[in-house]
Amino acid sequence: MKKILKLTSLLFITAVVFTSCEKEQDSSEPQSTNKEMSRNGNKSEPEIVSKDATDGAVLQGSAGARTITLQTNTLSCPGGLCTSYGVWSGDVYSVWFTMKFNSGFYWSRGGKCGYGILIGDQNTGGDPGWDGNGGSARFMWYCPSGSNTAKGSGAYLQPYVYYKDQPGQFGNDFGKKYYIQEGVTYNCQISVKLNTGSNTNGYVKYYVNGTEVLNQSIRWVTNDAKRNVNAVSLHTFRGGSQSYWTAPVTSSISYPSASWDAQ
Repeated sequence: MKKILKLTSLLFITAVVFTSCEKEQDSSEPQSTNKEMSRNGNKSEPEIVSKDATDGAVLQGSAGARTITLQTNTLSCPGGLCTSYGVWSGDVYSVWFTMKFNSGFYWSRGGKCGYGILIGDQNTGGDPGWDGNGGSARFMWYCPSGSNTAKGSGAYLQPYVYYKDQPGQFGNDFGKKYYIQEGVTYNCQISVKLNTGSNTNGYVKYYVNGTEVLNQSIRWVTNDAKRNVNAVSLHTFRGGSQSYWTAPVTSSISYPSASWDAQ
C-alpha cells in the first residue's frame, strides 16, 4: 500500500512540474514580424501590487530599481525581459517611471523599453486591435542608422500603441519622437483614458521629462466586456525580427523607479 501511495505521489509531483513548465512557455507573446517580435521565455514573476480596499476595483503599485541587460545577437524577451503586473481600472490609468540607457549603449535598430499599459486582450506582437477587444500603450526606442554592425546615432523614443483603429498591423507611433542619449535619466509617463461604447472619446498621452510627446483621442475597444486596463507591462528587448535589430555586444537599461495608479 505504501509503495502505491509513494508512486502516486511521485506521478502527481511530476505532473505538477510539467504543467508549470507548460504554463510558463504558453505565457509568451506570439511571433510576429517587422518592428514587433515574439516574447518567448525570460518572463519574470509579477511583483506585488497594493489594492485599494475602499472599492475593491482599482489596483496601484510600484517597483524598485532594476537594471536589465540585453544579450548579444538575441531578439525579443530571451535577450531581455518581459513581465507584467496585474491591475484593474475601467476609466483612466497612468504609469510613471524613470529610465536610463546606460553608458556605451549599442542602439542597433531599436526595441521595446519601459513600463506600459495593457487593455482587454492586451494586443501586442503584431496582433492588431481591429476586433475591438484590446490594446496597449508602450514605449519603443528607434535608431534609423543603427544595425547589428553599426551602433548608430540619432536614437529616439516613440509611442507604440495598439488600438481599435490602428492603421497597420503593428503599433502606431503617430509620427512622434523624443531624441535620447546614453547615460541620461528620463522621466516618462503614459496615461490612457478608456473610450465609451464605440466612441472615439478615450485618449492616450505620453510625456518625457515633462514634455508632451503625444496627446491623442482614441477608440481603444468596442467590446464592453474588454473595456478595462488589466495590466502594467515591463518589456525590454531588441526587435523587430530581422537580424539587423540584434547587437554584437551587451548593453543595459536601468529603471531607478516606477509607479502606477488609477485617477
